[in-house]
Amino acid sequence: MKASFKVLLIFFLCLIAGYTTYLASTSIKQQTTSRSTATPQVALDHEVEQVIEPSVTEVTIGMIGDILLHYPIYTYPDFTFAFDAVSEQMQSLDFLLANQESMPAGEQLGLSTYPSFNSPPHIIRDLQKSGVDFVTIANNHTLDKGEQQVLLTIQNLQSYNMPYTGAFASKEDQQKARIINVEDIAVGILAYTYGTNTYVTSHPDGKDYLVSYLDEAKITADVKALRSQVDFIVLSLHWGEEYNTAHNEQQQQLAKNLFAAGADAIFGHHPHVLQPFEWIEDKPVFYSLGNFYSAQPWAGTNVGGIARLTLRKTVTANQSTTETVDAHFLPTTAVRDVYNGHVDAPAFRVMPLQQYGNQMGWDNAYVEQHIGLPTWH
Repeated sequence: MKASFKVLLIFFLCLIAGYTTYLASTSIKQQTTSRSTATPQVALDHEVEQVIEPSVTEVTIGMIGDILLHYPIYTYPDFTFAFDAVSEQMQSLDFLLANQESMPAGEQLGLSTYPSFNSPPHIIRDLQKSGVDFVTIANNHTLDKGEQQVLLTIQNLQSYNMPYTGAFASKEDQQKARIINVEDIAVGILAYTYGTNTYVTSHPDGKDYLVSYLDEAKITADVKALRSQVDFIVLSLHWGEEYNTAHNEQQQQLAKNLFAAGADAIFGHHPHVLQPFEWIEDKPVFYSLGNFYSAQPWAGTNVGGIARLTLRKTVTANQSTTETVDAHFLPTTAVRDVYNGHVDAPAFRVMPLQQYGNQMGWDNAYVEQHIGLPTWH
């Protein structure tokens, strides 16, 4: 009996040990299975959390100052020679504006010089060949010869497919937003003048579309209307005091107000001389770009340049921002030193100031110091 009891006890203990081993093995398998099925879920979560890299686009835009065709410049049958020495720099920008101050209405109204300018239309053609993509025509000479001069000028601009703003042929023309796509950056352009020599701040027969006057409330409204359609807004302002190499407090305050309204950059002109550059809340102001091509003979009036801004557009999943990341200025000068085959006297042309040297006390180093920006090449 005792032997049989011992056998049964041993059998029972073996049975318990086997069952315990089975339970442990089953638990391990379940844990392994659980871990293996969780791994794909972790990978899936990792895929969902992948960061999308932003898309970044950079372009250069710029502007040259006054194109003011005095005698004998307006008699030249061709102007390509006048810009040959700077055309490479002009064409290097992705988008270049110019202030076409003397209105190119053509011979129908008689070509003329100061004080009532009227220029030949082929200046448009040759600026375009040299790298200009857009002209502004709001300035104090816009209405020198009245409404007809504006209408003929616009016809000539359209014949060369040259975009323009600041003066318009009709209300409908005025209401068309001027937006240029520069490598996927939508740039809107607005232009205004403090007044005109002939009509001050009025218009022929009350036609207020013929030229845009510099009125803060009007500019603010125009900027806000354009803001949602573009990435970047450029203002071309004909303002300031003639022949003064410094801007005034009113201009500075106006610039601040227009930036607060939504503008992004200001290119100024009218003084016929260069004025210092300024950043206002990281937004650029060229108060005066001076003369680019004219026959004004006084010191400073024959020195101008090419302003250049680098814009950067950053696009992420749910937003887009465009900012100015740097600014440069290339000083130029108008010189009368070449025979173009059409006039007896030497003809006026534009060349880099650094190449020319000292122009009546203005050289490249002085302009860099005066403007406050480095030269680009």
